[in-house]
Amino acid sequence: MALTQLASWYFGRRVSAQLFWAGAYLAAFLSAINFLLRSYQPEIAMILGAQVTQFFTAYLMLMGVRSYLGLKPWPFLYAVLAGTVMVVMATFFTLVEPNPALRIVISSLVTGILFGLSVMTITRGSIRQFPARYFFALPCSVHAIFVFARVGNAYQAEGGINLVQGATIPPVFILEAIISLVMMAFATLMLVSESITSELRRLAEVDSLTNTFNRRSFLTLLEKAVSASSRQQTALSVLLIDLDHFKQINDTYGHGTGDDVLCHFVSVASSCLRTEDVLGRIGGEEFAAFLPNAGMTDAQLIAERLRSRVAEQSLAGVRGDIRLTISIGIAQCLPGEPAELALHRADEAMYRAKEHGRNRIESWQLSDAVV
Repeated sequence: MALTQLASWYFGRRVSAQLFWAGAYLAAFLSAINFLLRSYQPEIAMILGAQVTQFFTAYLMLMGVRSYLGLKPWPFLYAVLAGTVMVVMATFFTLVEPNPALRIVISSLVTGILFGLSVMTITRGSIRQFPARYFFALPCSVHAIFVFARVGNAYQAEGGINLVQGATIPPVFILEAIISLVMMAFATLMLVSESITSELRRLAEVDSLTNTFNRRSFLTLLEKAVSASSRQQTALSVLLIDLDHFKQINDTYGHGTGDDVLCHFVSVASSCLRTEDVLGRIGGEEFAAFLPNAGMTDAQLIAERLRSRVAEQSLAGVRGDIRLTISIGIAQCLPGEPAELALHRADEAMYRAKEHGRNRIESWQLSDAVV
């Protein structure tokens, strides 16, 4: 299982969490070898090996979950310190003050908490949207419960910790660990597949440079917005935005700076648009936005706020500040019309803004229609 995780990461190089999961299964493998060799090594070596490998199995599983979700893994120093504390305590309760049951209690609590944290961390989002996360959480939860159950097994009915019998681990706990870890291994591979699928879907929907919707996704969302607007009889306006003299910026400063200008515009636009407004990149330097529940007056106010703020906020470049202006065309979506038609009318208004001197706003009116 460790080699499968490592090979999957090596040939894909997409999900860094697999490195942590490979480490977790390597630790579990070493734990199994340590258990098989228990009759051929000193008791203290077997005990310390079990403490360290079981701790790192749980710890690295949790770090893999955090890495998978884009959360920062905990510093490895934390693991070293925790592992050292467990080794010292295991040594003390083996050689100095022999107490096998208490040793099991401490180890079980630590590993059980770590597996429990993995469950709490991975169960984000709906089960329909992220089924693999919950498929992983199921065996992880079962294993955490069984690990905590080892604590109860260390206690006897008469109360207190039995120093000898409490240290015996029934075979059912070993069998459960094998089954749960195998199921978690399959679940992690499902998580990897889910992550790659989500990334491909995101790349298909989002412009990779500006992180806004691409043309196809924007038009799909606009079609849905037009349909909703027609049903609810609410206003819906479309803005078509073109960055003025963008080719000149590319020729003067280079395409790298041109990319920075596009991202700068998106940053400014995001601060001007409302939460419900949707922005998309539909061409090289052309962007579009649709504004739900916004009539022509509201759309003009939003467009003017955007135009003035873009003109005011220059982009700091290596060769000095780069001043940017935009031309905006506004059109209202008419009930039942295709999204492309509304966008075309906004495009006509935008070109009129460019013809009239740029850095301005033009609106498409019904009087502009050709009879």
